[in-house]
Amino acid sequence: MATIPNTQTTSDVVKSLDQEFIKNFQEEYDRFAEFIGLFGVETVAAGTALYQYAVAGALNDGEFSLTSDSAVVTGKTYYTRSGSAGAYVYTKVDSPSTSDIATYYELVASSGIHYVEGDFIARSKYSVSRTPIGEVEFYPYAKQTTAQAILKAGFEKSVLRTDRKAQQQLRAAIINDFFALLGNGTSTTSPASGSTWNLQQTLAYVSAKLGDVMETANEEPEDVIHFVNRQDAAAYLGNATVTTQDAFGMTYLENFLGTPNVMLTNRVDAGSVYATPVENIHVYGLDFGSLGAAGLVYTTNDYGLVGVHHKPDYDYGSVETYLVRGAKFIPEVTDFIVKGSTTHLS
Repeated sequence: MATIPNTQTTSDVVKSLDQEFIKNFQEEYDRFAEFIGLFGVETVAAGTALYQYAVAGALNDGEFSLTSDSAVVTGKTYYTRSGSAGAYVYTKVDSPSTSDIATYYELVASSGIHYVEGDFIARSKYSVSRTPIGEVEFYPYAKQTTAQAILKAGFEKSVLRTDRKAQQQLRAAIINDFFALLGNGTSTTSPASGSTWNLQQTLAYVSAKLGDVMETANEEPEDVIHFVNRQDAAAYLGNATVTTQDAFGMTYLENFLGTPNVMLTNRVDAGSVYATPVENIHVYGLDFGSLGAAGLVYTTNDYGLVGVHHKPDYDYGSVETYLVRGAKFIPEVTDFIVKGSTTHLS
């Protein structure tokens, strides 16, 4: 017999569960992304290799070396050096003397502040090294809710509430991965041995250090996100009027101790502060379309960060929930991650 029009079927029910799960996750992610100005997710296939990068090198302002000549050579230009390391001053010698040859320097690379008109411009060398940090992975999970559990506790508690808990744990796993990679940052700042900074000082020095690192690399951050231990901030929050908002398991402060864009989290050790430009955070999602083509159909958000599929299982008298975590947050350039500390970092 044909189904009566507008009948609510089992597939309609489980589809609505899928949509509810994704809607809740999407809303929370969107709120987090909006807070810190994070836009764009790259969808890639499972197994795609991911890397963190480090940049080395500096502009070449010319290089001087002690002459190897034993006597003055006609046509060569010699210099004397004064000052101390890091602030040497080179002065051209108009009348070089063979008796003073051991004290003379030669300009072996002409560029920058030591460029000589007409010389070949010495090249500045930069290198980018990359460290593999894994792949975009297919992390599947499954949850089974029996008919007895549903009858005993009700649909809301047995299915929807446990779905929400699973969603929170997927979110936590994504953020835990991110903070593990944040710890690979190569730029640091801390007080001298025996001294300490308070939290406001640490935030200021972290911002200054990041500014120096970015300026040296001829980069300018659009927005910077700071991560602070929640307990470190508690004393300040108790004595200030601060608007807080929660997203992705963290607390967002638009302005805290004069610092914009601060996230409070227990994933940062007490006494530590991290900062990185928002544009240094890259988000990767799984290609659920290729899974669907193979028959593994999940309801997912637009970015492929998570997937979910519910189905009734009459063989076991249960409702099955299948979950996939496909998101990867990566702070990509390690030089542009600054770790600050209230105590001296050895």
